[in-house]
Amino acid sequence: MQLLVVASVPARHVYTRHLAHPAVPVARVATPAATYRATQMISAEWVQVHAEGIDVAHVHFGFGDVTDRDWREWRAALAAHRIPLVYTVHDLDNPHVDDQDRHHRQVAFLCRTADEVITLTVAAADRVRQRTGRRATVIPHPHVVDLATVAATDRRRRETFTVAIHGKDQRAGLDARPFVEAVLDVMADRPDVHLRLDVAPDLVDRAPEEYGHLAATAAHPRVAFHHTGWLDDPELWRYLTDVDLVVLPYRLGTHSGWAEACVDLGTPVAAPAHMPIVDQHQAPRILPLTIDASGRPDPDALAGIIDRLRHGTRPVPISPRWRDVQRLDIARAHEAVYRRAIERLAEHADPSADEEPLGRVIDLTGVDVAEPTAAAVP
Repeated sequence: MQLLVVASVPARHVYTRHLAHPAVPVARVATPAATYRATQMISAEWVQVHAEGIDVAHVHFGFGDVTDRDWREWRAALAAHRIPLVYTVHDLDNPHVDDQDRHHRQVAFLCRTADEVITLTVAAADRVRQRTGRRATVIPHPHVVDLATVAATDRRRRETFTVAIHGKDQRAGLDARPFVEAVLDVMADRPDVHLRLDVAPDLVDRAPEEYGHLAATAAHPRVAFHHTGWLDDPELWRYLTDVDLVVLPYRLGTHSGWAEACVDLGTPVAAPAHMPIVDQHQAPRILPLTIDASGRPDPDALAGIIDRLRHGTRPVPISPRWRDVQRLDIARAHEAVYRRAIERLAEHADPSADEEPLGRVIDLTGVDVAEPTAAAVP
């Protein structure tokens, strides 16, 4: 079948790299920039120069600095050159900013004008439909960790149970303090439970009050407090395999590559129950954590998650063979969307005329290779 060339924004990120498979005739254009942010591709001038070699444009994320005018001119250039647009809704809200108006406007524009819309979970597809009126094809997140590392990962029970919270840079969509306080409450009568708390080194200067609250936990004998900057892949995989539960302290969130990496390595994740993240994988790989209206986790719910993992079965690293089969199916599903978008444009179809009740759900959970959801860890 004819090779499809996709202008992917971005192309270098691990997510978009893992949409590819050697058996699927799709190639993605990468810009010369080392960063995964490729917003220089979102310009009418770029389309005019490169249109002849492009079959489809596909937008994912990393476009926060694109202006409304640039979006309109870029979309018009695509239409003029008969290049269909595919948009994958990764983030219904932008976790990096306080003011969501611009991001919501961008999402609405892309959903309204795209020839095809994709998202990663059924829960997100429901919200896309409610917010924008578009029905999204659901194609799950591929693996994040390289499969050789997954195959070599060996998880064993330890005498202690370590909960990890990474405060990162305390970006707008993240609020570590209430989650830390909830874990400390659970630790009070569970002497085997420990907390590892990481924050970005520059937090002390950017948010001294917040840093002070978090740093004060270092006085607790079972808290390991770390200043942690950017982790490369091997460092991040070690971090995730050295702990027994990762709690995502998110105030805003839709999907999570961090959670997907945990799934690869067999590290359970507790994520806010109202976010589509919990739809990425079933428990006990990803466990829903009830959050109240103020953003505080329910202490009983958190205690229940921790006790379930302390005393019951825990996930194991995901089957590399299962992930490889899933990756092939994900690549084929994207190819099908691209070819449908090309056909839709050729037929002058209205991209909003799809009458399916939810959208096309690509069910990749039932592939032929068995993937256990949990197993006793020796």
